[in-house]
Amino acid sequence: MNDLKIMLNNGDPELKQAQKAQERIRAQRQAVSREHNDRFLRMTGITLQEKSFRNMIDFNKHVLMKILKAEDQNAAIMELPKSIRRILTHNEIITKGWHDREITAHARKYLINK
Repeated sequence: MNDLKIMLNNGDPELKQAQKAQERIRAQRQAVSREHNDRFLRMTGITLQEKSFRNMIDFNKHVLMKILKAEDQNAAIMELPKSIRRILTHNEIITKGWHDREITAHARKYLINK
């Protein structure tokens, strides 16, 4: 870490070159990801994010219905394993928070309509 700090402070050309290469790789990966998303959208009519959202709700439907029926949604969510809470939060099915977690409006609407 000290070497990196020294290289940053001195403006090391090799470090700058490595950062530019890393930026190019990141841009290429984003372009490929956008291309995959666009292709999936053309094929199915929905985005990959929406598809994964639907899959997560369908997979965890029994758990989510228990949460909806619970008096205290936050307590019901906190009873879930941390890994499941993390997945549901990542897919925007439950809200982030400490004492005020609940099922998002979008997820609630999807569950009710299904």
